[in-house]
Amino acid sequence: MKMKVNNDVAKNMSVALAVSLALNAPSLKANELEEIIVTATKRNQSVTDVPYNISVLTGDVIDKLGVSEPQNFLRAIPGLSNFNEGSRVGGNNNTYQLRGLNVNNAGNEDDNPMLQQPTVTTYLGEVPMYFPMKLFDLNRVEVLRGPQGTLYGAGSVGGTVRFIPNKPSYEEETIDLQAQMSSTSHSSDSNYDFNVTANIPMSDTLAFRGTFGHQKLGGFIDAVDLVKQEGTPRDTGAVVLADPTDILGSPAAAGTPIDDYNESTHTYLRASFYSNPSDTLEIGLNINYQEIESDGRNEHNPDYGSKENYLDYTAHTDPSDGEVTMIDLDIQKDLGFARLTSSTAITDFESFSVSDSSGFLRVNLPQYYFGNPRVFAPLDRTQKTDIFSQEIRLASQSDGKINWIGGLFYLKRDLDFYMWQPLLGVNDYTNAYFGTTGVDFTDVLAYGGQQQEFTDFSIFGEVSYQINDQWQVTAGFRRYDNETTGEAGIPLPYASRTFEFYYYGTATDDFLLGGMNPTNSEDDGTIIKLNTSYDVNDNTMIFATYAEGFRASGANQLPEFDPWGTDYREFLTFNPDELLNIEFGIKGVLNDRFTYTFTRFDTDWEEFQATLTSLFGISFVDNVPGAESKGFEFDINGDLTDNFTLNFGYSHADAKITEDFTYSRATDRDITAGARLPGSAKNEMFVSGTYQLPSTSSGADVAINVNAAYKGDVLSNFEESNDNFMVMESFTTWNARVTWSKDNYSISLFGNNLSDELGQSMYGSADQFGERDRHRGLIRPRTIGIGFNYKLK
Repeated sequence: MKMKVNNDVAKNMSVALAVSLALNAPSLKANELEEIIVTATKRNQSVTDVPYNISVLTGDVIDKLGVSEPQNFLRAIPGLSNFNEGSRVGGNNNTYQLRGLNVNNAGNEDDNPMLQQPTVTTYLGEVPMYFPMKLFDLNRVEVLRGPQGTLYGAGSVGGTVRFIPNKPSYEEETIDLQAQMSSTSHSSDSNYDFNVTANIPMSDTLAFRGTFGHQKLGGFIDAVDLVKQEGTPRDTGAVVLADPTDILGSPAAAGTPIDDYNESTHTYLRASFYSNPSDTLEIGLNINYQEIESDGRNEHNPDYGSKENYLDYTAHTDPSDGEVTMIDLDIQKDLGFARLTSSTAITDFESFSVSDSSGFLRVNLPQYYFGNPRVFAPLDRTQKTDIFSQEIRLASQSDGKINWIGGLFYLKRDLDFYMWQPLLGVNDYTNAYFGTTGVDFTDVLAYGGQQQEFTDFSIFGEVSYQINDQWQVTAGFRRYDNETTGEAGIPLPYASRTFEFYYYGTATDDFLLGGMNPTNSEDDGTIIKLNTSYDVNDNTMIFATYAEGFRASGANQLPEFDPWGTDYREFLTFNPDELLNIEFGIKGVLNDRFTYTFTRFDTDWEEFQATLTSLFGISFVDNVPGAESKGFEFDINGDLTDNFTLNFGYSHADAKITEDFTYSRATDRDITAGARLPGSAKNEMFVSGTYQLPSTSSGADVAINVNAAYKGDVLSNFEESNDNFMVMESFTTWNARVTWSKDNYSISLFGNNLSDELGQSMYGSADQFGERDRHRGLIRPRTIGIGFNYKLK
């Protein structure tokens, strides 16, 4: 497809280049920049030498910001965002977005495994990281913008985020103790977080580094309008009748409200053993473990009831528990002419969640429950995902004109997802309704899920040629072969049996209106990347990149036919999508104090995978014609003075549909060309300033950091989609941290979201679930706390 590049590109590039050349005067040597080494190109390289747009948060910057969770890293990288559900992530993948490349609505993912791959790949070290994790003891975070498919594979259409932990040191034994306590507005609960990091050289060639921690986040949402039931939130039972003598007419009894119900706890562990048996060989074993327990969502519904903020009108509290184990073996061998790397990893993820989708049943299918006034049917979902990945690559180490990298990648993912939705007591109600006794209509409304195996085998490579001292060109490719096998579906036992009884007088067939279906798909292809860069002078580089990205095909969790007889067989699987991107940029160093990058991008997204709505209200993925995203990114980081450090970033992405398509078969709504893509802001900005006070006479140091993140307005869905649409208003969050340090200990006072901004992160559906279940996700309110750090050496 022919790419169209905006005419403003040349103007933007010319202005940026002129500014750079003007500012690159003789350097001010008082406080020269520290070189940052990254591995984004899968070889060690200075960040200023990487010939495309990469943002880096070093460990020092992360410490100054005081963040340890991926959610909080987002605010420091303009243009990088996701659907923030707080600690309650259910069965979802990481849902990062870059450059506005998202077409799913900004609602919660309802604990189902994502049917399609995310648009941004996420790595922990050398290992693909599919599930959100709390991260600590990081060396740096690398954010690679634009398609990275040649080196990082399927899913990296918007970019790649790499979290790089600190490796064990063979030189020094250290123990780092950290603890903090805080209080959050609108909460009577406190928060605490403690962790210990130890580095222990065990010999000249063997070292250990480990982190263990535990965190508790207090809730700040009050649950009201709960249903009284015989079980617990994690093991629900039958509803209690307000009038036990009236089985046909009695509503459910009211439950007791719960204050601050969205409390959560994290327990996390990372252990690394590294061995360096020779000067040319290093072997690393890394173990990561995380356990999350969340009692509810960071959501409220101010459009319902008393219309107060931080109140959630909900029948159920929707708890979720998750456990992730990642083990990887990393082997690095210096062959002289090249470096051989082998990365072998296994990931095990298990989750259990309960969520109430009864609103959908009450609003859309009241006839199926014969006027039952107590439709309370929480969904239990369990997921087990096992992933094995292996990458072997060889990267040249020549000082000549040609450098290259090549490798093989294999991934196997086994998914076992099971859902179970009972409406306890509906069998007795239905017998009473029909005046029958002993007919087994069952209390099970639906069950099923997905059992799926996905494999990816790829070969990849890049070659760079240094034309002269200033000019280089790079070409890369990735050849992939993906296959999905398994079955999926949603049997509807209660609906099947009552339908059968109503028309035929018997109630025995669980599969009359739904069953399990095979979900097999295959795809293969090749994507390419072309890049060139030119060093205008020692401090200025201009670059241009053409890159392609893709997401693999997959399968939907749909019945072949719904109760209305709609045929969904052509939608049981969906095809890959492809993204084509052209970008131009300039990056460099100003006066040995600042690094900067400016990039202009133009992206076409062909046959992209979009989550749509079936007539039966079940979400499914289909390929729709096309979208585009055009915009620019700018960041500058460095020292204004010897004592003041500035970080600034800005992102603009104008992402929209290029061809009409049908969004909802249930409501026959179409989306027309020009519609803005939902779920991400057009404009985002981050600014951070750190002032280091002169050391006191006692040798103490004081550092003050103030930072602000602006996020422009976000559409919850396509504007023409349904009444789930709203514009989530722009907001700015202010954060500050003052750190007093002396010798080997420090004390910090911090405040996050100082203005107590009511920032929205997501918006739930009212069209399918009713006004009562129109939930809005919230960022965490103002949080004030104190932290303590002590280093033993």
